[in-house]
Amino acid sequence: MANMIKSHHFSAILPVSQAVYQWTDQDFLKLLKTLVQQVGLNTVGEMAIAFQPQGMSAVVLLEESHVALHFWPEESKVSVDIHVCDFQHNNYEKAEQLTHLLTLHLSSSDHCDDWHHLSLIR
Repeated sequence: MANMIKSHHFSAILPVSQAVYQWTDQDFLKLLKTLVQQVGLNTVGEMAIAFQPQGMSAVVLLEESHVALHFWPEESKVSVDIHVCDFQHNNYEKAEQLTHLLTLHLSSSDHCDDWHHLSLIR
C-alpha cells in the first residue's frame, strides 16, 4: 500500500503596509527565505522577478513544497500561497506560523482572518 501524503494549503490576499512599497524583489525573497528558515522548513530553490512598470513575484521552493507571493502595488495587495506537505513530519503548525509571520511583515492588517486553509490527504 502506498504512503499517504497530507498537505496543507494556505492562501490569502492581504492589504500591504506602506513599508512594502520600498522593497525590491530581492527584499521579498530574503523575507520569504528568512521566515521559512525561522519556522523550520527547508528551502531548496528560489526565484524573484520585478515587473515593469510595477509589481513583483517571488517563489521559494521547499523540500516540503513551496511559498509564493505576488505584489500588486496598484491594488495595494499581496497575494500569498503556502503549500506544505507532511510526508515525513506533521508540518501544519509550521505552515500556520508562516501565515502569522508573513501577515506581520507584509500587511497593514494585524490579524490572520484573510487566510484560507485546506488540508488534503492522498
